[in-house]
Amino acid sequence: MPRKSLGLFILLCCLIQVPAFAQFKIERAREDFFLGQQARQVTFYTNSHFNRVEGLYLNFGAKYHPRPITGLTLFGDVGYGFKNEKGKRWRGNAGFTQKFLSANQLTVGADYFNRIDSNDDWLVGEWENSLAGIFFHEDFMDYFGKKGARGFVDYRLLQAHTLRVEFSGYKYERMQRNTNWSLFGGNKSYAVNTRAAYPVIPGNEQSLLLISAFDWRDNPIFPIVGWYADVQLEKTFGDFETTGLFVTLKRYQPTFSDQKFQIKLLAGTRTGSHAFQHLLPLGGLGNLRGYREKEFLGDRAVFLTANYIIGQNWLHHVPLQFIPIWEGVSMGVFAETGLAWFADPNNPEARLFDFGVIKPKNFQSDVGFSIFVAENILRVDIAKRLDRGHDDWRVLFRILDKF
Repeated sequence: MPRKSLGLFILLCCLIQVPAFAQFKIERAREDFFLGQQARQVTFYTNSHFNRVEGLYLNFGAKYHPRPITGLTLFGDVGYGFKNEKGKRWRGNAGFTQKFLSANQLTVGADYFNRIDSNDDWLVGEWENSLAGIFFHEDFMDYFGKKGARGFVDYRLLQAHTLRVEFSGYKYERMQRNTNWSLFGGNKSYAVNTRAAYPVIPGNEQSLLLISAFDWRDNPIFPIVGWYADVQLEKTFGDFETTGLFVTLKRYQPTFSDQKFQIKLLAGTRTGSHAFQHLLPLGGLGNLRGYREKEFLGDRAVFLTANYIIGQNWLHHVPLQFIPIWEGVSMGVFAETGLAWFADPNNPEARLFDFGVIKPKNFQSDVGFSIFVAENILRVDIAKRLDRGHDDWRVLFRILDKF
C-alpha cells in the first residue's frame, strides 16, 4: 500500500472510533470528519459489533445538521442483538449537541441511551474486540446493561485542552453470556460474564462527573513529543453512593533518529461500592500483558508502563529485506508494573485516600518486546510475568491500539 494511502487509512480508522466512558477513558463531544468538504446535512453511521452477550449486534444511525442553526447536530441510532435475552435485544440512542463560540470551543449536549456497556474501553476498542471474538474465540470485555439519560457541557481551550461537566442518571442491568460462536477456535469457550467473583449489582444511579484533560503533545493522533494528563472526579448517588478519582499521565520523548521513549501512569481510587461496575481490573490485554485477563481487581489501582521503540531507520541495516513487510516493521521493548487491590475487602466505605496495607513487594511486573507493522496498524506483544518462572510467554495481537 503506498505510504500516503496508508497514512490516510490510519487517520480514518482512528477518527471513526466512538469511545464510551470508562474509568480511565474520556468520552468527548461527538465530532464529524470530512476530507476538505463542508459537513453534509444528513450523515449516517453504525456501531455494529460482536460480543458474547449480544452475539451479532447490527446498528444503524443518522446525524442531522439543520441548516438554519449553526453548530446543531441531532443524532439517533437503533440496533438489534441477535443472541441477547428476549426483551433486551433492541437498543438505541438519541440526542443532540450544540456548539457555540468561535472554533466550536463550547459544546452543550444531551442524550438518551439504552445500551450494552463496558468499563473496558480503555483496555481494548469495541471493534478490535469484535474481531477477536469472530476470528479467535476471545472476548476481553465484561458487560452490563445501562439505560438512562445524560447532559453535559464541554469546553475546549486552545483546541487541545478539555474541561467538562456531566450529569447522568441510569439503571444497571446484569447480563449473561448468551453465545459461544466463533469462526475458529471451536474447542474454546468464552468466559462467563463477568469474569470476577464480584457481580454486577442492578440498581439506579445518578452521576456527577468533572473532567479536566490537558494535551501538550505535538500531534494528538501520532504524538512524538509532549505531555498528556487528565483527571476525572466522579460522585454518584441513588442506590450506589460512591466517590471516584482517576488520573492519567503520559510522556512522549524522542531519543535518537526515529527512536522514542513512552511512559504512562494510571491511578484510580473509588469508595462506596464493591459492585463489579465500580471496580478497577488489571491484568491481560491493555495493561499487565504477561498476566491473565483481570487477574487483579479492587477499588484501588496503580499501573505504570514504559516503552522504548526502535524505528525503521535502524532496522533497515538488518539484512532481512527479503521479508515482504520488512520496510514497514519497527520494534520495541517494554516493562510494566502495577496492582489492583481493596483498601478494606470487608468495607467498601473506606475513605477515598485510604490505601490499606500495601507494600512495594505486592506489585506485579512483567517485561517483553513488541513488533509493530505499518506504524502500529498491527502489533504483536510478547510478554513474561516476573513473579514466577514456570509460566509461558504470552503472545498478544493488537490492531490500531493507541498508547
